[in-house]
Amino acid sequence: MGPEEDTNSATARAHPRPAPTLRRAATALRHGTGTTARTGRQAARVTLAAVAAFYIGLYSLHDPVTATYALFTAVAMAGLSRIPGTGHQRAAIVIRVLPAGWILVTTGTLLAVHTWAAVTGMLMIGFLLPFAAVAGPRLAGAPPSLQLLYILPCLPPYTPQTLGERLGGMTLGIVLLVLAESLLLPDPPTTSYRTLSADAALTAARCATELTHPPWTISAKTRTAARSAGDALHPFHVPESERPAGPGPQERALAHTGMAARVLLARLQEMPRPGPGQPHPQSLALLREIATSARHTAAALRTGRPACPGQLQDALAVYRHLRTARRPKPPPR
Repeated sequence: MGPEEDTNSATARAHPRPAPTLRRAATALRHGTGTTARTGRQAARVTLAAVAAFYIGLYSLHDPVTATYALFTAVAMAGLSRIPGTGHQRAAIVIRVLPAGWILVTTGTLLAVHTWAAVTGMLMIGFLLPFAAVAGPRLAGAPPSLQLLYILPCLPPYTPQTLGERLGGMTLGIVLLVLAESLLLPDPPTTSYRTLSADAALTAARCATELTHPPWTISAKTRTAARSAGDALHPFHVPESERPAGPGPQERALAHTGMAARVLLARLQEMPRPGPGQPHPQSLALLREIATSARHTAAALRTGRPACPGQLQDALAVYRHLRTARRPKPPPR
């Protein structure tokens, strides 16, 4: 082996081939769960949807207005708005706001006849759209892009005769964006709040069951699982798209269920060990009913069917009666 070959080998070792690095980067982009990977996937989807929308409008339909609105809609709805969740969840939100986009583009086109009319419409729309936040965190991210769908047709020139092309371009941009969000580079699935609540309820049932058997305490393994299940339901640990923050009865019920599961897990972990003897029979009966009710709640959360009515209220009433009943006075000596 000559000195030239040694130099080439050293150079190859010092400068590795870029193929493995690019392969690792592509794998991280496709399967990663971090912020960088999620942002990269969304950027790729938005870029492909915007380029395809503009190309179809300009070179297939030969309509610059359609191409402009298709490009602007794809960028506004995905790049300039903040809709949390996976690609499928964002696609569901985008397709739901399509009728609102039609109304805003039509309103902006018609009100652009006078500056004062466009400004008045902007004041009203800018006041009403932020109230979409009460519908939950997903819809709360759409108002910025919807405002832009009103602002763009308000810009000069005033050409109401192009309303059809504007609506067609906006629809084309949204349709391509929905397809890109649903099919390209799918995000890893997230655990729903319903599943987290069901897991917490099963963990609470296991804690209550262990408290009904000797040594009348929770094992270290179960205590760790209970602490993890309670922490998983904390709002800071739940993905923003999965938080039950909407005003509907289902969201409110899920929020109350998760809070009740966290409180139950904390109370079960704080239960003191009994004295030398066995716990009171009514205490054991209450713990058994708690375990049964927690299992029924977990099954209802997983299947969507109503939970079977148990005897938890009766056991709790008996337990409270025994705790509040006055003890008989000792007989006089």
